[in-house]
Amino acid sequence: MKFEVSDLLFPAFTKDAMKNLDKQYGIEFFYEFGKDYYWNQQLEDWGERAFSIHAPCVALNLADKEQKIYEQVMEQTFAYAQKCKADFVVVHTNEAIEGDKELLRARVIRRLRQVMDLGKRYGVKVLIENVGLRTKNNVLFDLPEYIALFDIFPQAGALLDTGHAHVNGWDIPAVVKVLGERLTACHVHDNDGSGDAHLPVGQGDIDWKAYFGAVKKYAPQATQVFEYCCGFNNTKDLEAHIAELKRNYKL
Repeated sequence: MKFEVSDLLFPAFTKDAMKNLDKQYGIEFFYEFGKDYYWNQQLEDWGERAFSIHAPCVALNLADKEQKIYEQVMEQTFAYAQKCKADFVVVHTNEAIEGDKELLRARVIRRLRQVMDLGKRYGVKVLIENVGLRTKNNVLFDLPEYIALFDIFPQAGALLDTGHAHVNGWDIPAVVKVLGERLTACHVHDNDGSGDAHLPVGQGDIDWKAYFGAVKKYAPQATQVFEYCCGFNNTKDLEAHIAELKRNYKL
């Protein structure tokens, strides 16, 4: 089982801490929060390890008909992913939504076709993440629609975000089973079901024994990306936390 750490935990001026992360752990970084020269320096500091990229999702919304720059932004993202030999690029289907859901889903699917073409052109795998929160009324692809995306795009991989799934009431182990070999990676973080808190494992009420059991049985190939936004001030303590999880759940 592979493990990565999201740079969400060390934003802005604290990102320098990530150069101390043990090389056994890959790094997933949010490409939209830096220029190429910035990421070039970060990658040099981080050294040789596995990398993945989170595509723009704060200033980019595939469901918004007014956004015309999405293809240009996505192409820049995939070009950089190719340059840094990223294992995959994580893509959100939508952010805020307004209007008829069927029309919005059709728009997102049309745009995802373009994203898939970019992935093929640049030789980087596209992962589609389950996004939207019932607490924010922006769930466009709930479980049936999300699973159906991989029939439409069999070349894509799935990225299961545990926090989003928990807020939306999904049976997470069952989803892992259904996705099976299509599950390429997971964003691992916890919450109490009321919001997307990005807490360390064990600080919310997700059933982690059931989750890790399902991953080991049905999707051992899925990279576990720890997408925390709080809880650790340095990589040493974070590594100790991950090591404890490995021991407790026999990962």
